[in-house]
Amino acid sequence: MLLITKRRWIGALFRHNVSAVSKMTTIKSARQVIDALNAEGSDIDIILTEVDLSMTKGMKLLKYIMRNNELRRIPVIMMSAQDDVSIVVECLRLGAADYLVKPLRTNELLNLWTHMWRRRREHR
Repeated sequence: MLLITKRRWIGALFRHNVSAVSKMTTIKSARQVIDALNAEGSDIDIILTEVDLSMTKGMKLLKYIMRNNELRRIPVIMMSAQDDVSIVVECLRLGAADYLVKPLRTNELLNLWTHMWRRRREHR
């Protein structure tokens, strides 16, 4: 799992509640994202990223992932405190597998993680 966030509690929430997460890379800086994707791309099962890396950086990251033939197979879940339908639609249009509105609920994360992880395993 590649977690792209500046908020430590999100990583802690996953580590504490999702036993299937055997390896999680947490990135706080947008500059490190491309390096991590290139280095670990084939090992990443799911990407959870914030739209609010600054709005344009989150969308640019999603576009970058979807344009790359190897990376586009990884489900990308966008998350944001912005509950704006136009942002949700844009993320889904660009290829996001889902969109979560913060504050994140533990059961919502667990259900989504389980669904994406199973779907990813089935397509390998």
